[in-house]
Amino acid sequence: MGKQTGISWTDHTWNPWQGCRPVSPGCANCYMYREKRRYGQDPATVMRSSRETFNAPLKWMDPAKVFVCSWSDFFIDNADQWRDEAWKIMRKTPHLTFQILTKRPENIAGRLPDGWPFPNVWIGITAENQEMANKRIPILLKIPAELRFVSIEPMVGPVDLTDIVSGEEGDEHHFNALFCDVDIEDDVDFGGRTVGWVIVGGETGQKARTMQPEWALAVKEQCCIFGTPFFMKQMSGKKPIPEYLLKREFPGLIAE
Repeated sequence: MGKQTGISWTDHTWNPWQGCRPVSPGCANCYMYREKRRYGQDPATVMRSSRETFNAPLKWMDPAKVFVCSWSDFFIDNADQWRDEAWKIMRKTPHLTFQILTKRPENIAGRLPDGWPFPNVWIGITAENQEMANKRIPILLKIPAELRFVSIEPMVGPVDLTDIVSGEEGDEHHFNALFCDVDIEDDVDFGGRTVGWVIVGGETGQKARTMQPEWALAVKEQCCIFGTPFFMKQMSGKKPIPEYLLKREFPGLIAE
């Protein structure tokens, strides 16, 4: 749970705390739960990591991307007592780019530090299906950040980022999360690009749910149309990634 990582969209992982609680369908087969149980530990107990692990980024001298809390959720309420110290470490290491991914965007606004936004911190949400995209993306877009990103992993259903539906029934607002041209509230002006990076990946492990390649391809097409960087991480199970999902361009689009 330190510097080295097999997560292909980052360089290092940093886990100032570990342990989490399921909050949505994407949590059903969480790898952290599998690994914690393998070591005889309770994955639902949120605990601060050792001092060496907590302070590890202070020793990393080379510029790198750092995924924060791969074994927890940075904005889980159980970690409120430790978060300010973690923010201070991010502020002290401007050469590192911290990638914070959460399934609890409703907790972000009240837990941001003085001087926010930090130029070296990205904020993202997980949107494993359309329901979670509709629920979490509108909250994410209200948070000022150097870069906002969306991780559709594990992708357990199709997701249309260009038609996010927010609001109560009878008062729904439809908008394009990749390039907002409407406000979802009178006092919020998104204007222009909003989500700056999209990751797609299938589920891993023996109980992996199947991700249809056409779901991933549809998201890639959406990103290509609006010029949003797209990263294809993996298919579900051990299936190889089709070449058309790895290419930077979308095969159905004609370059201008």
